Amino acid sequence: MEEILEFNPFLVACLPVTHALLKAAHLTVHSCVDRVVLHGSRGLAGGYRPDSDLDLSLIVEPPASLPPAAMDALLQEVLETTLHHWQGAVEADLAAVFEVRDCGLKCFDLTAWEDSSCLLGGEDCFGLYKIQKGFRGRVEHAGVQVKRMIPCLTIWQRPHGRLEKGTL
Repeated sequence: MEEILEFNPFLVACLPVTHALLKAAHLTVHSCVDRVVLHGSRGLAGGYRPDSDLDLSLIVEPPASLPPAAMDALLQEVLETTLHHWQGAVEADLAAVFEVRDCGLKCFDLTAWEDSSCLLGGEDCFGLYKIQKGFRGRVEHAGVQVKRMIPCLTIWQRPHGRLEKGTL
């Protein structure tokens, strides 16, 4: 696990209140998290209220050797790692996101939507695991639309070479 101490300089410069909340929260991620993406009103969309949560997608790169039957346990561990260490003044709305369609999850880098942004249609095209108010598990066939989560901002990415792809 790793506590994130340095964030994307764009976040620091353009969203100082959100940056301060994240620093104070001691955002910590599991070793299988490749990057953290901010969405919603505390992100580039703007318009947050004082009680607005922080919408964060933890982009997971599972080990290549992970048996499919162990994936849900890993995703739960990823979210529990961050939730256990969270000390934020506001709630974190977390999602563990993983690739299911071999697209590289490039949609999580978009700040504006165009129909050509996603060759897969932009609906239910990535894996999603949540722990939220009595629910714990994969969110499947829920009509999750990529264009509704944009604009996105990658606030942290694991430096290349620190964690070999596909290993723990």
